[in-house]
Amino acid sequence: MPGCEIFRENSCDGGEIETDPKYGDNRWYTPLRGDDGWQESFQDYGLLVAHAHVVYSDPSLTSATLEVIAQHKDASVQFTYVLGGAEQSSPSKTFDTGLTTPLSITVKGSDGSHIDLEPVDFAWNAAPIKQRPGDYRGGQKGAIVEFFGWPHKDIEEECQALADMGYMGAKLFPAMEQVMSEQPYENVMNPWYFMYQPVSYRLQGRMGTRDELRSLINTCRSLGVRLYADGVFNHMTGGGNDANPYHRNPSAGCSTWPNKTSSLEGGHSPMYTQNFAYTVNQRSGKAPMQEFPAVPYGPLDFRCERALSSWSDPVSLNAGWLVGLTDLNTGRDNVQERIADAITDLIGIGFSGLRIDAAKHMHPDDLVAIFVKVKRNLGGALPGDFISWLEVILGGEADLLMCDSGSGYNFGSYLVNKLSGAGFRGSEVDAIKNWNSGYPKETSRGTDDCSSQNLQRQVIQNDDHDQQSPGSSSRDMQGEGCVLTKDCDAATHRNFQVKLFTNPNGARNNYEDFPIRMVLSSFYWGEGYINGIPDGLSDCSLCKMSCETCRGIPYQKAHDPSSIGYDSGAGKYTRVHRDQSIINAMRAWMGLGSISTSDYALPANVTSIKS
Repeated sequence: MPGCEIFRENSCDGGEIETDPKYGDNRWYTPLRGDDGWQESFQDYGLLVAHAHVVYSDPSLTSATLEVIAQHKDASVQFTYVLGGAEQSSPSKTFDTGLTTPLSITVKGSDGSHIDLEPVDFAWNAAPIKQRPGDYRGGQKGAIVEFFGWPHKDIEEECQALADMGYMGAKLFPAMEQVMSEQPYENVMNPWYFMYQPVSYRLQGRMGTRDELRSLINTCRSLGVRLYADGVFNHMTGGGNDANPYHRNPSAGCSTWPNKTSSLEGGHSPMYTQNFAYTVNQRSGKAPMQEFPAVPYGPLDFRCERALSSWSDPVSLNAGWLVGLTDLNTGRDNVQERIADAITDLIGIGFSGLRIDAAKHMHPDDLVAIFVKVKRNLGGALPGDFISWLEVILGGEADLLMCDSGSGYNFGSYLVNKLSGAGFRGSEVDAIKNWNSGYPKETSRGTDDCSSQNLQRQVIQNDDHDQQSPGSSSRDMQGEGCVLTKDCDAATHRNFQVKLFTNPNGARNNYEDFPIRMVLSSFYWGEGYINGIPDGLSDCSLCKMSCETCRGIPYQKAHDPSSIGYDSGAGKYTRVHRDQSIINAMRAWMGLGSISTSDYALPANVTSIKS
């Protein structure tokens, strides 16, 4: 486009939420081999996309049928499938425990195009979970440590200590391919929230590769520690944070910027959005639209663009673009199927459950439909130790979201009744839990119908990572809790963490209510609230352009076997979960005896984990 103009298409307001079907023609934006801008990691995504769909034959998860769902720009092209090195014409094949390695997949088109997919891990190859003493109830009760900003390798090194301390599990932050940048974003090098801007569902995230993730999961499971994922399914990356090398902002002096990259080693998957774009596809002449070929998603899989301008309007909550993040149309059947397949892949590699990010921005009916498909994929039942928790942050919209079951957009008894009506057993409904964001100040407001009932379907914690951000008021605890890295000292924070396990607000029976409780082990921001991550990827030494104003945070190793918790200092990991008082309060709640720091912490001059 001439001058400083940009395309302004596919926006909507009022009750409109669907992308106009005409924008389906804007698909296939990825450059082809030989085109300017093509790179090896783009493969032949400009012509061919595909993903793996796995359905287990029964709840034992010992056999499964894999189907490769492929699409070519030219519908007349025929496909050949290479599964584990064996070529076949059929897109489907059944496997069982005789397959002991991840399955490689290649799709070939009769026109010469081809793409390699992410390998598939089948659930029967995940290490069995070692049984440990304690009131874990088969994975339905216990404490989970949330490792905010901890690389996979560091958590793997921490697994033995987690088992010794008695934690049920560890929750990772998003493990899928995420947006990254070679220049500062708002003057910060790769801020933490980039982890919540997916590029694909490939398990190739900032915190480590799929191979490193598999190793972590198997190590922890073999020690009796379960792993939980962070599922980002409401949206993909933010508008303008994509692979298009030509962006400009007329509202900011026509400033321009190059493409973003991703966490994928050796390149990045192609990804495109409609925002701040002013050039067209060199082959079609069409402007870019929301397209993520490695998923694959195309323009019609997203809502038309609208601001999330109201927190009490269901249309805005469901279809608004949360802080400019490209909003998936989770009402579409194919989008629900793709999300269900991504969750199935997480279970296949060995996760025992997941947090669902931004759940309140997905209609409850859509969540039910997704879980129905997950259950089908897993052989007709959720695994016995499966849990999820839904991020439903409450504020002035608590009546809509939890108290009023007739609101039509309710994650309390409305969601329970919808799940029951869809065939979920009572134990399965309980396993699809809500995170009680009313805890600790207004615990009852986070329960079904705000009646302090159904406390077995609740997950609670003191502080969460969203609260740590400067200026965040997502959960105002008003003296009933505090955020360590922001507004309280270690002693005050420790008291609230101990209370989480001894007498949490709202509990009638401490040993039965609120069966899942979480402890956040995070990190302090850099000097001046630099909100990068101390994993080394927020260091300004990685900056390649516009580096004059870069504000970074240097590398710190997350795992420290000598830590006894509450390590402090700018850019340092907190390791709250290693505090003896918190551990013993948790252990008493789990029916375990007290331990000393020598039972899990090593002398300062010893660096290897205990054998």
